[in-house]
Amino acid sequence: MLLWIFCAAYFGVAYGQDVSVFTKGFDNDGHVTKGTIVTYSKDITNFNAKFTNDGKFHVQVPGIYVFQFYALSYTYRNSMKLYRNGMYLVSIYDDEEHKNTDAAGNTVILQLETGDTVYIQATNQFSFPVFGRAAEIYSTFTGGLIFSGRSSASNPVAMTAGLTHDVSLPNGGTVVFNKVFTNLGNGYDSTTGYFVAPTDGVFLIHYFARSQSGHVIFLDLYKNTRYINSAWGQLTHQANAGNSAILDMRTGDTLSIRSRSGDPVALYGRPDAVYCTFSIMKLSEQNTAPSGLHANQIQAFSAVLTKKQNEGRHTTKVVWDKLYSNHGGNFNMSTGIFTASVPGVYIFSYHALSQEGQPMWLELYHNYVYVNSLYGRGHLFSYGSNSAALKLALGDIVYIDMKNHNTRLFGAADEIYGSFSGYLLVPMDGTSIAGR
Repeated sequence: MLLWIFCAAYFGVAYGQDVSVFTKGFDNDGHVTKGTIVTYSKDITNFNAKFTNDGKFHVQVPGIYVFQFYALSYTYRNSMKLYRNGMYLVSIYDDEEHKNTDAAGNTVILQLETGDTVYIQATNQFSFPVFGRAAEIYSTFTGGLIFSGRSSASNPVAMTAGLTHDVSLPNGGTVVFNKVFTNLGNGYDSTTGYFVAPTDGVFLIHYFARSQSGHVIFLDLYKNTRYINSAWGQLTHQANAGNSAILDMRTGDTLSIRSRSGDPVALYGRPDAVYCTFSIMKLSEQNTAPSGLHANQIQAFSAVLTKKQNEGRHTTKVVWDKLYSNHGGNFNMSTGIFTASVPGVYIFSYHALSQEGQPMWLELYHNYVYVNSLYGRGHLFSYGSNSAALKLALGDIVYIDMKNHNTRLFGAADEIYGSFSGYLLVPMDGTSIAGR
């Protein structure tokens, strides 16, 4: 009994809500054999997330889950696929090309039942090495319960759709993601590519893409007719790109992914190679504290870069210059720091694009303790992204730091690639587990 009380005080107890969340990563070099399940060497965060001996996440609580996975190839290509109960869903593929790198990532939101399994598996075509260091974690796997099926709360709104065929948009146009994995609330229309908000609320958006060979990625996220941000990828062969946002929506508002007019965008897709995805979920009362000063209040922010940063090479923290949302008022624009006013488990995502021919090396920190990284290099624009679930105590801070002071980030008012977003997944009591 005393041991349980100690663990509850130290690691935290959810306020009557179900919790299941994890982030794993590679913190040392590894080798992944073709066709095998990917097992990660480091548990960055784990609260009630059960894994089988062979590396599969095993669902204990039915509900809606979000999964994000990323990889960076340092010296060789790598390819990973996400499966549910043996059924293929989505992929990432990353390849270093003539010393140019861009990270690969993807997100999927799924409705799962008790006993379901979700896992990452290497492609059957080839084996590959994975790079990792204690302070250089690029390849990660994050999952979390965002809406418990055991709750009596209001109906969830969540969707993921992907491309299973090639799409060419030479003169601009909306990307119509044809394969629907999840569409709770029926907000997404697979004939138009538009998501229509069925209710008011705060919505999290992720989108990712992979180009056809020899083409760039230049996609824009729009809310109604308002430009939000972009994804850009450029390699001689196939490029990767993506971005995220957290936005306030009213009933009837629309979200869409469009190609930039004037750029010959060509996206890659196959039934067994789904790289291009569009995911949306509404944060609900399950993602809030049930009592206290911040009862039933969403805790979420989304900040972006609308201009180049670190031209003078004198800054360390990334200072984001525009806010799309700041529910709870916890993100400080002048410092680039998020400070938790509600203890609990949060999920953070960050994306960036380097200036042309310049290096880029960003790191996520929790209370000045390193969590993970993104990296890019080469003579072209380099894209990178990553995410993590973190347990925060009251007053804990999270921010993005520039590991290399030569890092130069690209941004413009109509070309927003850099973003930093976070939201409270589940409130939990307890003390901090990092940097204190």
